[in-house]
Amino acid sequence: MSLSQALRTLTHGLLALAISLGSVPRAPAAEQLLVRFSGLELPLDLNELESWALRPKVNAELGPWLNLLDPATRQDLQRILRQPLNLESSTIALLLDSWAGRQLVLQLGSLLRSADGDGGPLLLDLLQRRGRSTVVSLLKEAPTSHLELDLDALSALGFRLRGQLEQQKNLLKQLNDLRLMPLPVFRSTRGPVRHQQRSLAVEHREAPLALDLWWPAGGAPAKRWLLFSHGLGGSTAQMEWLASELAAQGWPVLAVQHPGSDDTAVRGLLEGRQTLPGLETLPARLQDLQALQRAVRDGRLGFGPHGSPPRLVLLGHSLGALSSLLWAGADVEPGLAERCSQNLQQIPVLDSSFLLQCQLTELSLPALEPPVGLDAVVVLNSFGSLLWGERGLASIAGPVLSIGGSMDLITPPLNEQVRPFQQLQHSGSRLALVEGGSHFSAVGLRRDQALMRLGSDLVGEDPRLVQQALVELHVRFLDSLDEGETPPSGVQSVAGVRTYVLDGPMAKSLLP
Repeated sequence: MSLSQALRTLTHGLLALAISLGSVPRAPAAEQLLVRFSGLELPLDLNELESWALRPKVNAELGPWLNLLDPATRQDLQRILRQPLNLESSTIALLLDSWAGRQLVLQLGSLLRSADGDGGPLLLDLLQRRGRSTVVSLLKEAPTSHLELDLDALSALGFRLRGQLEQQKNLLKQLNDLRLMPLPVFRSTRGPVRHQQRSLAVEHREAPLALDLWWPAGGAPAKRWLLFSHGLGGSTAQMEWLASELAAQGWPVLAVQHPGSDDTAVRGLLEGRQTLPGLETLPARLQDLQALQRAVRDGRLGFGPHGSPPRLVLLGHSLGALSSLLWAGADVEPGLAERCSQNLQQIPVLDSSFLLQCQLTELSLPALEPPVGLDAVVVLNSFGSLLWGERGLASIAGPVLSIGGSMDLITPPLNEQVRPFQQLQHSGSRLALVEGGSHFSAVGLRRDQALMRLGSDLVGEDPRLVQQALVELHVRFLDSLDEGETPPSGVQSVAGVRTYVLDGPMAKSLLP
């Protein structure tokens, strides 16, 4: 992504939200917008700005000034100013009811400011307005004498975003320079699979948990069963591609649908029925995992005629990965509030998981029994760098397979996987970085669904190809556990997708 593309992306996203964000008592309406860019200050009359947005070629007052902007930025600004807004949507109010939504709007106050200073509270007020409008007409209703728009700050965000993209490109170059040995193709035998949908009543939930269980239909009894936790807005159905394949390779899998942070919750937000889910759902998620292991151990849940294996491996994606690491023994290091204050001084475009992590400063986690018979943890696109501090992951006793994607812009691999990996103490832990993998590679969605049409910058390599590579990563790691061997390191090539599998010293060499 070039700098101009990055700026256009930020202009469409952050600037549109900043300007449009929505009641306040009547007060003098804004008449002027002071735009700062390239060291210049350009005072713009809002009525003339509205006229320029509609008829840029015939506006003699503003045309010469705004022509100082490069063509792409000028077109984006016109498009944003003409953008119709529907503030009747209940989704906006529900977004504001969420911790992450409020924090993001307050951060956007650094781009659009009022005469009184910080623009965050102003944006929160504007978001609560009702009716249909355009960006400029909404700006004119702001209860302040003038507004200030800092395009230099927006440009700085673009440079920061480009810096992250360059950093991730450099990470791939470093991985290539390691000259790792190719890993042999893993030969495994697939067998038939049984699948069952169940429900389980639990004390901490009003409604039973919806569960999916997969297990091998034949063969020798397995040594371990796998407990899978999906990500925020995910579902068991989205992870069936992985669960069914691991069951075909010999491991029983139990996947849980976490109410309140699953795909149904996100649909509820879009339909105006509930707030944006966040880390307030984490305590119940952890209790879900504990309740499920109890149910398996006391026989209320099982995997066919062989019953349940005695040992356990935790699997999780994104928020499910965080849940798995915490239950496995990871500690939130003291000083989280200070780390959050430092890292949220700017809009968190470089690691959006910071908004979720810092919500934990206002929450308490339940006291849990440690998982019984836990042998390992496998995490996809995990996050928690602010939570772990310097040694938060050191208390996990067993091996961890941490998998990241080179194109993950939600939980960037260097911040959220490579650096935290250094804290793990078990020599069998492995860090796997998938070339072309993104935060959404592990999500089993049809190609015609909206997320898959966001473009390669967000979706990355064809998810179906990446998923083949992810299956082999899991199978290779789990097989090494079964055989009592150290997991191998090297370069795995599956379906044209390269994955770099690193041990501790290899991963440490990637750090500055």
